[in-house]
Amino acid sequence: MLASTLLVLSHVGLAQAENWDQVVAAAEKEGKLTILGPVIQPYRQSIEQFQAAYPKIKLQYTGVTSPEFEARIRSERRVNRHLWDITVLGFSGSAFTQQLPEGWYDPIRPLISKPEVLADENWLGGFEAGFLDEKKQYIYAFQAGKQNNVNIDRSQVALAELDSLDDLLDPKFKGKIAILDPRTRGSGHLITLLQTVLGSEKAEQFLKEQQPVIASTNRQLADWVAQGAYPITSGLSPSEIATLKDQGLAQSVEALQTPPEHTAWTPGWGAIALLHNAPNPNAAKVFVNWFLSQEAQADWAKRGFVNSRRTDVEPGLPASALTEEAFAKGLTFNSEANADKAQAATELAIKALK
Repeated sequence: MLASTLLVLSHVGLAQAENWDQVVAAAEKEGKLTILGPVIQPYRQSIEQFQAAYPKIKLQYTGVTSPEFEARIRSERRVNRHLWDITVLGFSGSAFTQQLPEGWYDPIRPLISKPEVLADENWLGGFEAGFLDEKKQYIYAFQAGKQNNVNIDRSQVALAELDSLDDLLDPKFKGKIAILDPRTRGSGHLITLLQTVLGSEKAEQFLKEQQPVIASTNRQLADWVAQGAYPITSGLSPSEIATLKDQGLAQSVEALQTPPEHTAWTPGWGAIALLHNAPNPNAAKVFVNWFLSQEAQADWAKRGFVNSRRTDVEPGLPASALTEEAFAKGLTFNSEANADKAQAATELAIKALK
């Protein structure tokens, strides 16, 4: 009985290997892979390792911001052009309210076939937990890190004074909080978090009564944090704070610790999707399975100072590493399920900051 079982398994393994060889051969016949990805150099360098792994497939990589990606695809769709196979970017509300309904993507789930990629034990929360769309077919987050929406200079504000989201409403902090403009995309999700955890009334109270100082750019906010200009800030990512610390700045700045159910996590730039009518579908399949492998994810995390969802990859940024509980109970506002919350928070901020 055991011998026959082992024989069957060996045949299955051989068939899978043969099928994969066929996919690779078809991809090499296509000879090309087109990717729209982050403009950030370490991410680009990590993706470009695919060229070394599969030298017969020419990689065409174009770096874009999220607004540039939207403008490019929208323009190309108007004239029925389909130039791109894969996008690796950050996804937010418009991906679910506009792009998916308009048919920008094809399901990426059928492309993922490698057993080690599909294994639940290799992913924080299990494999399926990475899908950001409700159908669990289109947009896959391979990265996850604590968003750390509130950073506090503990040389100015003691833990006893501020150790919860509610404490942000204390009148003594009026005018002492600096945040990225919550009326614009890419500003973090402090208002979304406050609205979700404390309710819309308190989120509006925070904006109106605490009179947070609005930074128009990450650079401006980073300068304020480096100078200690404001004891409480929101909008810089954990990696941006870590960069300041590496420069000997912001040494007493710490993230506000929140319980798992109030912990916001984000995939950052770490989500992948298959564009509709991809011109090189076999090359796209080879890339997706390669990119979600342990080796490629380890390279991505190390180069980008970020955290892969793969449990067999060391955190690239331990300060934003998530526990299983925080991932399971926490909140991400980059998903289809919460797209309406992010939009509602933006609208609340626009109204409150008139």
